[in-house]
Amino acid sequence: MYAIVDIETTGGSSKRHGITEIAIILHDGEKETSRYETLINPDTHIPYKIEQLTGISNEMVADAPRFHEVAKTIWELTEDRVFVAHNVNFDYGFIREHFAALGAQWRRKKLCTVRLSRKLMPGLASYSLGRIADHLNYTIEGRHRAMGDCEFTAHLFTLLLEKDKTSEIDYAVNPRSREAIFPPNFNRAKFDSLPASLGVYIFKDAVGKVLYVGKAKDLRKRVTEHFRGGTHTSLKNRFNDKIEDLDWIVCPNELIALLTEAKEIKRYWPPYNNLLKRISLNWGVYSYLDQNGILRLNYGRVGKWDKPIMSYKNQHDARMAIERICSQFELCAKFCGLQESHDRCDEDIHGKCHGACVGEEGADTYNKRCEEALLSLNEFGGSVIIRGAGFNETESSIVYLERGRYKGHGMMPNSEDFMIPDNIKQYIESGYDDQDMQGIIRGFLLKPKPKAEYEVVFL
Repeated sequence: MYAIVDIETTGGSSKRHGITEIAIILHDGEKETSRYETLINPDTHIPYKIEQLTGISNEMVADAPRFHEVAKTIWELTEDRVFVAHNVNFDYGFIREHFAALGAQWRRKKLCTVRLSRKLMPGLASYSLGRIADHLNYTIEGRHRAMGDCEFTAHLFTLLLEKDKTSEIDYAVNPRSREAIFPPNFNRAKFDSLPASLGVYIFKDAVGKVLYVGKAKDLRKRVTEHFRGGTHTSLKNRFNDKIEDLDWIVCPNELIALLTEAKEIKRYWPPYNNLLKRISLNWGVYSYLDQNGILRLNYGRVGKWDKPIMSYKNQHDARMAIERICSQFELCAKFCGLQESHDRCDEDIHGKCHGACVGEEGADTYNKRCEEALLSLNEFGGSVIIRGAGFNETESSIVYLERGRYKGHGMMPNSEDFMIPDNIKQYIESGYDDQDMQGIIRGFLLKPKPKAEYEVVFL
C-alpha cells in the first residue's frame, strides 16, 4: 500500500543534480513488509560539502549502478503504492525527473510526513526529521544516509497511522485535496480561504518575513499552479520549504493589481523577487531658477531621493525629451543644458531662440513658455486621475498623478467630486513615485484594449 522513500543527492536541483543513494521500505498500513536500498552512480561529481554531509564519496559510487539500471526495480516497488517521504516533493521531484530523462512518465500518489506530522503531532518546535527523532527519543542510525533516514520515516509513519483517528491520511492522498502539492509547513487553512479573484498574493516564512510577491488574475488558481509547477530547481526547493504563510490583496482591476504588486515588492524587498526590486530612476529632466530668475532645464542621473520632472531609462531618451521641447517651445538651448557656448544659441541646431541667453527676452516671458514646455513632457498633461472599475457600482478605483508624478491609488465613492484634488487625496494610499510606477501607468494605458476600460480625467 505504501512505499516509504528516502534519497541522497549531489545537490538541490532535480534538473541539474543526480541521485547517489535510494532506500525504499514497503509498508502494508500496519508494518514493514520489505525493503530495498542501493547506491547509485550519479554520473556527476559529488561536491565535497555533500560528501561531508552524507558520507557518500565519489569512490563509493564509482562501481554502483546508474539510475537506468535500477529504474525498473524502483518503478515496480512504487507502482500502485502511495509514495511517502519526509518533505515528499523533494524526493518525488528527483525520481520523476530521472524517469523523465529516460523518456518515462512516472506518477504516484504522494504523502508528506512533514505535513502529516504537523496535523497529528501539533506543537513541536520543528518538524525536521532530526528534531522529530529527538522528540521521540529515537536515535537515527546512519543520519543523512538513505536507509537510516528511511527507517525513521517508516517508524514515524507507523506512529502517525496509529494517531490518525480522523482519516487525515485518506484525505491527504486524495488528489482532490491537493494536500501533496503544498510545501511541508504551509498553512493549508489560508489556502482554503483564498478567493478566485484578481489580486496580489504574498508568501511569508515562519516569522512573517515576506518571501515573494506575485500578481494573479485568479489568486486561487495561480497559487495552486505555483506549487504544482514542473520546475524543481534548488532555488525553488529552498523557497518552497520556507513558505509557511500566505496573505493576499484583492484588486478591482488590472491596473490597480499591477501597481499594488510593484508597491508591495518595493515595500518588503522580497528575496525571491527579481523584477521591480530596485530604484530605477536612471536619468531625469530637472528644472531650477538661476540667479537671474531664469528657469533653466537640464538632464542627469537620478539619485534615490531625487524628484526629477520626468524620468527616463537612459541618457539618450532624457536628452531627446529636452531637445524636443526646446525646439517645439522655442526655448534657449543654453538654458536647456544643450549648449555650453557663451554666445547666442545656434538656431541651426536646436531651433529658434528669442534671445533670453543674451538678455533680449525677459525672464517672465521666457519662464512662462518654459513651464508650458515642462507640462508637455507628461503625456497626461498636468494633474490627472485614472478612473477605473471598483468592486461595486458605488465606487471607482483611482490612480492619482499630480503634475505628472504618481501620488498613489485607492478606491473612491462615486458620490464624491472627482475633480477636487483634496477629495482625491483622502482616498488614496500614497505610493513612491519612480520609473517602474510611471512605466506601469504609461505602458498600461498605451495598450488599445485597456484604454477603453479606464477614464483619464484632467484636473
